[in-house]
Amino acid sequence: MASEDKKKKAASGVIKAATIMVVANAASSILGYVRNILISSKFGMGIESDAYYAAFTIPDLLYSILVGGGLSSAFIPVFSAYINEKREKEGYKMASIIFNIVMVVVSFFCVIGIIFAPQILPLIVQFDKGGPEFFHLTVKLTRIMFFQCFFMCLTGICMGILQAYKDFAPPSLGAVFYNVAIIVVGLVLLQMGFGITGFSIGVVVGAIVNFAIQINPIRKKGFIYSPGIDLRHEGVRKFFRLFWPMLLGVSVSQLNLIVNRYFGSGEGESVLSSMQNAQSIMQLPINIFGWSVALSVFPTMVEHYGGGDVDSYKADISMGVRNVVFLTLPATAGIIAMRVPLIRAMYSQGEFDPEHVPMLATLLMFYSIGIVGYSVRGVLLQGFYAVQETVTPVKINIFILLLNTVLCYILVYFAGANGLGMAYSAAGFASMSLLAFFLHRKVGQIRGREILFSCFKMLIASAIMAATIMCLIPILENIFPVERKLNQLIEIMILFGAGIVSYLVMAIVLRMKELTVVLETFGRKFGRKKG
Repeated sequence: MASEDKKKKAASGVIKAATIMVVANAASSILGYVRNILISSKFGMGIESDAYYAAFTIPDLLYSILVGGGLSSAFIPVFSAYINEKREKEGYKMASIIFNIVMVVVSFFCVIGIIFAPQILPLIVQFDKGGPEFFHLTVKLTRIMFFQCFFMCLTGICMGILQAYKDFAPPSLGAVFYNVAIIVVGLVLLQMGFGITGFSIGVVVGAIVNFAIQINPIRKKGFIYSPGIDLRHEGVRKFFRLFWPMLLGVSVSQLNLIVNRYFGSGEGESVLSSMQNAQSIMQLPINIFGWSVALSVFPTMVEHYGGGDVDSYKADISMGVRNVVFLTLPATAGIIAMRVPLIRAMYSQGEFDPEHVPMLATLLMFYSIGIVGYSVRGVLLQGFYAVQETVTPVKINIFILLLNTVLCYILVYFAGANGLGMAYSAAGFASMSLLAFFLHRKVGQIRGREILFSCFKMLIASAIMAATIMCLIPILENIFPVERKLNQLIEIMILFGAGIVSYLVMAIVLRMKELTVVLETFGRKFGRKKG
């Protein structure tokens, strides 16, 4: 009974942590959409927006791989060991050394990046069809955004400390205010005549705000900063042994996007902006559900496997994968089914040309196919990292990067920008499949039948949900003429609501355990509050 209660308590803790991250990531991602919509409506799909998104590639990559998991994924197992062994002061010393190393190294690379931006950018963006104006503006914006990288790296370490204590609120809150700062500063400076440059300055301010939000919480945990660098420290050496392979593991999806952007920038004006808008929508379920569940279950995986409870560790993986699919599969089906009304409602205003709606909607469809693959991949990666196995993910991710590059080269020839979406999605599913295969070889059965049976039910429910949405679209567009923005928003709200209701009804009819667990958890929570 004690063991069963412990497992239930751990599962409840994971769901509570995931809920915090899902809500905060949802708010942050929605604000990210607001930012993109503002840029599209103010600057259209031309050189200025293309330059902004091209310049945002480097800070966006660092934000995703460092703040999103690279630093924290390597830091948590090492720091958690100090906590479990009641050696927190030694853990704080290790964290301080990492802080100091990161400050020195990142400062150096930021200076190099600012000086040599004209030489670095052609490696990730093709400027042949954009002309000198596109190149010079991209260089200017990139140099501004490089200042963001310093604070983002420090934020990643703070997040590792807090998540090791299973405190997910400050990191999630910081991500929200990061986007708030970009929007507010961008709009204020836009009124002052800074143009698209104002939004780049907003990125730097957002990074500073994000870091500032983490400082007081880590001090309350007892963290004491100490100067100095000791590369021989046992914890520091262990951290770097984990960090380098984890860095590639966490960053592969973002590196795949960079490959996509490189090929897309060679397809002409507005393609880069279209890709960014499509990618930002498909990344929403991955960031909100995929990485939220993966990062929230990771400390529990570490705790179970480190304590010798391998069965609970496998249960964590199964629960993480099933919950991710339960949330992202209907999101995929919904986005694909309502792609045209969604793009029209979000972007068709201001300087945005309505003729871009069908092109962007088609591109979104191909990118969205990969949502489930990249989301499940996040959980499986954490499964490897929890057992401190980093070599296998590195080999897989190198292969996936090569595969994505080859697919981009081939498919862009036959399908243009749409081929880039196909390549990205195919790489996501290939990564998920290889990680699942080799994790099974590493730790044995990870409840594959349980996962497949649940996914089959979710597939049925998602298909019915998508059919419901597609049947409603022509009916609603006869009732509400879509030329008016208000009608576009009403249509999306009705479709969104109908999709959720139909999926939940099917989840109840098919008796999905994932829904039951969530409802029971909320029931216990609200029951305690009522009592």
